[in-house]
Amino acid sequence: MPDPIPARLSDEGRTATWNPAMTIASHVLVRVRLPDGRVEDRRSMNSGRARVRGEEIIEAILAADAP
Repeated sequence: MPDPIPARLSDEGRTATWNPAMTIASHVLVRVRLPDGRVEDRRSMNSGRARVRGEEIIEAILAADAP
């Protein structure tokens, strides 16, 4: 399991920003806590920002391994 990338989370936890240069990976995993308590990892481009919908909360940003 890769270490989390240092990210700034918004107060409500729905938006995260990070420095894309912190990893050479072209994709990141956004670890999201769903409203029912389950945790889901979502693959996203390493653009430096991510947003989730509704009652979801971002827990961590991780460097994704190559497919």
